[in-house]
Amino acid sequence: MKRLLSRWNPNSIVVKLIGAFLLVMLPLSALSISITYYSSNRMQAEVERANESKLHFYYSHLGFELQRMTGMVTEYSLDEVLSAFSTRIPIMSRYEVDLSLNNIYTKLKQIKETSPYISDVVYYVPQINKRVSTSSGIRDVTSDEWQNLLNTMGNLNGALSKYKNELYLLRSNPYNLDSNVPPNFLLGLKLSSAELESRLKEFAVSGGSDITLAFGDGNGYVLSSSEKTPEWLPKEKPHPVEEAVSIQRDRDQDSIYYSLYDHSNNFRLTASIPNAVLMKPIRIYSLLLRLLTVVSIGIVALFSFWTYRTIHRPMSILIRGFRKAEQGQTGISITHSRRDEFGYLYSRFNEMLKHLHTLIEENYVQRIRTGEAELKHLQSQITPHFLYNSLFSIKQMAEVENVELIKEFSDYLGQYFRYMTRDSAREVTLQQEVEHAMVYLAIQQIRFGPRIHAEVEELEPEWRAIQLPRVLLQPMIENVFEHGLKQKSSNGLLQISYELTEQMLSIKIEDNGDTMDEDKLNLLKRQLAVQEWNQGEITGLLNVNQRIRIKFGSRYGLVVERSPLGGLCVRVNIPVRGAGHKCSE
Repeated sequence: MKRLLSRWNPNSIVVKLIGAFLLVMLPLSALSISITYYSSNRMQAEVERANESKLHFYYSHLGFELQRMTGMVTEYSLDEVLSAFSTRIPIMSRYEVDLSLNNIYTKLKQIKETSPYISDVVYYVPQINKRVSTSSGIRDVTSDEWQNLLNTMGNLNGALSKYKNELYLLRSNPYNLDSNVPPNFLLGLKLSSAELESRLKEFAVSGGSDITLAFGDGNGYVLSSSEKTPEWLPKEKPHPVEEAVSIQRDRDQDSIYYSLYDHSNNFRLTASIPNAVLMKPIRIYSLLLRLLTVVSIGIVALFSFWTYRTIHRPMSILIRGFRKAEQGQTGISITHSRRDEFGYLYSRFNEMLKHLHTLIEENYVQRIRTGEAELKHLQSQITPHFLYNSLFSIKQMAEVENVELIKEFSDYLGQYFRYMTRDSAREVTLQQEVEHAMVYLAIQQIRFGPRIHAEVEELEPEWRAIQLPRVLLQPMIENVFEHGLKQKSSNGLLQISYELTEQMLSIKIEDNGDTMDEDKLNLLKRQLAVQEWNQGEITGLLNVNQRIRIKFGSRYGLVVERSPLGGLCVRVNIPVRGAGHKCSE
């Protein structure tokens, strides 16, 4: 049915009928689809706003915690106990130092318990190279450790610092712009990356998205709810606006992205929400839309099938009948039992073909007989003039007493005339015709000696069984020797090759002769195109062309062109369909 529909004429009644039906159906379907899309887009917008609200909530929570911890580390950097210890160390005994360090350790543990985001609190005293940590206790340190930590203060361009792939809130007492001057003490809150990632994953699960937290310019420190950091992550710092938070939105084929940037704390919160999650609440609309589409397509298909059965199929039968009649099949008839308008058309068509068949049959037999007589006449013209040249060559070899060459030449000549006089076979295979042409080529090479060199491509096995009239290739080779290479005193070249295009095989015979100028070539093209009969010097080419056209039709025959070798290129075009089967006449 699809093949038949592809042949419909845009101006046919069937196409116009279906077109009118579609003009009614399409606006209704388009209106339904528009309503569905409008509803789904509204719901999708609500879902996007809900996810954006969740992201804002997490941002507020994180911002609050950061502000609280920042204020706390600032407050304790001015604490009397911490400050007094670092300044009174020179006048304190060893016992008083140890007691003060233990009290500071207790105070640091209290600080750590104030927020789940604090994984450790550290207190460095450069004067005695001591470090107090809630996770590792009190121990001695080198100056490099506290100095390296001090050097990272503010390296994320905000309150947070990055040291050994961990986040710190650092404060020194007293605050000094010169990092080479040791402070009295250095206080730091080490943030828990595991807790931050855990909270990110909680919000990601509730929102059905991946959330990424990035600190510093260029995303110097990144935490994500997924194992892999998303590729879409802005690195440029947005221009500040009146609000402390600026929002960026972006969308690609798979997801929608929200990015919130906190200018005061210099961190970015990014959520990537898959379109599948956004579309989940509106799947019912998508299902209804698909159902509407399927029903509409079904109605159109049923109507088209009814139109096909009622109008198109009987009309196609009639059209195929006319096409067969155009191809000459006048013996056909349309069998039917219809009593409608198509039944009347079928009956008139059958009567018309009966009368036409009678008229054609009266002329057909006469045409076939005439064609066969002309074929035999044309075929008989190929051999006579070759006999004189062969006998003259034998005479020349006899004069020089070249017995071996006479023997070889006579053997080739016997094969040649045995093939030419085999009247019982009007058709031969391409393999036989090529072998005969090679025998003729061998005879000519003996005549012309080293002046002529031949290059012959091997015939493919699948082409060897092609059926064609006898003696088609030999006249082409004869034309090369008599008109193309006859004047060559040396370096004469003859090439025979094959080329397959669609269902046509081209046998190419080329030479490097210099006797065929453009005027002669154009004249030969015109003679072959109009099938002129000429008894001049190129009768052999016209003979073969006429015989091929009588046998296979006007599509086939000879085509001449300028060869890349410089001489003439003759293409013998024959149908490939004859392989393994005898061509009908």
